[in-house]
This record gives sequence, C-alpha cells and structure tokens, in this order.
Amino acid sequence: MPIIVGGYADAAFDRAVRFGAGWYGFNLDPARTKQMLDKLDAAFAKAGRKRSPSYQIVVTPPMTATADQAKAYADLGVHRLIVNLGSQRPDKIDRRMTEIDQVMKRAA
Repeated sequence: MPIIVGGYADAAFDRAVRFGAGWYGFNLDPARTKQMLDKLDAAFAKAGRKRSPSYQIVVTPPMTATADQAKAYADLGVHRLIVNLGSQRPDKIDRRMTEIDQVMKRAA
C-alpha cells in the first residue's frame, strides 16, 4: 500500500523521500506549494535521486481556491486536491460541493 508522507520540516521531506510514494501538503496556495515542492526536490537531490512523475503530490488548498489556482496546481504537477468541506452538516456540505464543482469546471 503506498504511503503518502506530509509535513514541512526538512526531516519530513527526508522521510517522504525515504519512505513515501508521495507527499501531502495542507492548506497550501500554489505559491507555497511551489516552495514546498522545491524543498522536496532538494531532499531527493540530497538522497541522490530525482522525483519520478509517478511520485504522488497531494494538496489541500485553502477554502477560497479559485479556478486559476486549480490550474496552477495542475501546472505544478499536483496529482490530487483534497478539499476542505468546512462543516459536517449535510446542507453545508452540499453547498460546498457545489462550489467546488463549479471551480473545477471553470478550471477544466
């Protein structure tokens, strides 16, 4: 089973390189995602390796993510976005899913 390793410290990136099939970042906009991917790639270089295209990059964007930002994540090589629903109430989740659906349709 693939392990996705999260975290922003140098040690977390080292663990992601050593043990992970991917890396996870939480509440990152595209600019911060780029910074973290640069750190991840530096950890790969330190280990004498290069990140492969199959190494999964997973990010939870801020709740206010836009269609342009969704495109920017894709351009950075992010494989998956894990969205924050912001609530456990079914009516709020339904509204949030509709918002997310509209953002992703505009990004396509």
